[in-house]
Amino acid sequence: MGYLEINSNVYQEIAYKSICEFLGVEDNNKFMNFKKGNVLVEKLQSGTDQERELVKFIIQLPAKFGSSFLDFSDSVACHVKKSVEDMTGMVVESVNIKISDVIFEQENL
Repeated sequence: MGYLEINSNVYQEIAYKSICEFLGVEDNNKFMNFKKGNVLVEKLQSGTDQERELVKFIIQLPAKFGSSFLDFSDSVACHVKKSVEDMTGMVVESVNIKISDVIFEQENL
């Protein structure tokens, strides 16, 4: 049989939509300053007959002031990993989160 190779843009789209869903925001929410370009994808291994692709993410996004950044980043990373693996059947090696900004209570997050 053949193999399945998924374009990096597809992984980026899945992760981006997954994060928007997790945060409860529309993907066109300009106020929060989180865009698809904030999701970087690195394919560590392409799919072959015997192996699944390995994928790594680096995601930059804002966090809410006063919240635990560690809990927030762990929750986002777990949500992205589960979404990508469930949808593609590929292996997510890591989801690295970079907090790029702080959102205050009166702002949307």
